[in-house]
Amino acid sequence: MNNLEFNESDIVKKLIQTGYKEHVAQSLGSRLIVADVIREPLAKWIKSGEETNCTFEEISAFALMRERNHTYPAALSVIAWLYEDPKAAREALSQKVCIIVGGTE
Repeated sequence: MNNLEFNESDIVKKLIQTGYKEHVAQSLGSRLIVADVIREPLAKWIKSGEETNCTFEEISAFALMRERNHTYPAALSVIAWLYEDPKAAREALSQKVCIIVGGTE
């Protein structure tokens, strides 16, 4: 098994362990599992809890965490969204739309 192998249930379990409610963890997990652009940092976080920065077009996960109070997985979700649909994601970010910032939503 290589270091990038994980499945959706691994993501959901880790999200729940870090304070997400189950329904939020399942929703976020289903979005994170399909995003190849964040696969490596996501794998590190699942396996060790290590948060490594991931950047797309000058927007970084760490900046989202610092400036928008996003959790690490929520920040990775935004990076994936920027990659998949940059126009919609940038529009939402410019309006400061709340994406998922915590496990209590």
